[in-house]
Amino acid sequence: MKKNLFFILSVFIIFVQCNKDDDVSEEVEIRNLRDQVSVDQDMLETFLKTHSYNYEDFSNSNRDIDVVFDSIINNSSKISLFDQASIKTIDVMDSDSIITSHNLYYIIAREGINQSPSIVDSVFVAYEGLLTDNYVFDNRVFPVWIDLANTLQGFRESVSELKSGNFSENSNGTISYTSFGIGLFFMPSGIAYFNNAQADIPEYSPLIFKVKLMTHVDTDHDSDGILSFFEDIDGNGNPFGDNTDGDQLWNMYDSDDDGDGVLTINELDKNNDSIIDDTDNDGIPDYLDPDN
Repeated sequence: MKKNLFFILSVFIIFVQCNKDDDVSEEVEIRNLRDQVSVDQDMLETFLKTHSYNYEDFSNSNRDIDVVFDSIINNSSKISLFDQASIKTIDVMDSDSIITSHNLYYIIAREGINQSPSIVDSVFVAYEGLLTDNYVFDNRVFPVWIDLANTLQGFRESVSELKSGNFSENSNGTISYTSFGIGLFFMPSGIAYFNNAQADIPEYSPLIFKVKLMTHVDTDHDSDGILSFFEDIDGNGNPFGDNTDGDQLWNMYDSDDDGDGVLTINELDKNNDSIIDDTDNDGIPDYLDPDN
């Protein structure tokens, strides 16, 4: 089945739309991002050092396996999550333009066999979200399509560490997935909801996700012929905020990136030689150059 069919049938879940009951009114303490990251790291590391998971089940297996956490407080024979975790450092800028580094802890239980999505692609995932007290605030047993550009920073940075698997269509029309990536991700609140409490998530909560990446689609949000990830003009690996013409739209959402009145898709390759055009050879492609 073609990928675009998955995209048409997709249901996009955005992790930024949950709210507490309207009847609940409480004042939220405003905390400093730089101070909170230390508190969150301690909470996450406590969980990581006191828990393990069923890593033995993932050895040489391409089948669908659920991640199960186990307490190891009274069981020293298991390897802790902390001793298995890698760290991805993510910088977050606060309202005072001060950058604070956050540690995203992650474990790849199974890498997957195909390609990794970018942080702005559309992914077909099953997942479970937990708090550090093991409370499950969300659980998607059946995979759903999610636009990573519309999710939590920590979530999109997490899923991009996985690779997709294989799929095949069964005789009854259903789809089977094998060898897909499975990961465990532990994120501080600064790359999650921070001080924005959600229905089942208190403010300043570090989050834990178990994720299965079935497949993904390289996404072009503005349909201008350039994949959204490649609209990263400043080359920092993040297309968020890149805006060539200074209008209200980032390039990844702007069908006319240079604001010259000609659609980007019509400026990319006017002579159809499969090379992006730079008419005046000034090093700026025509679609980003308002003078061409």
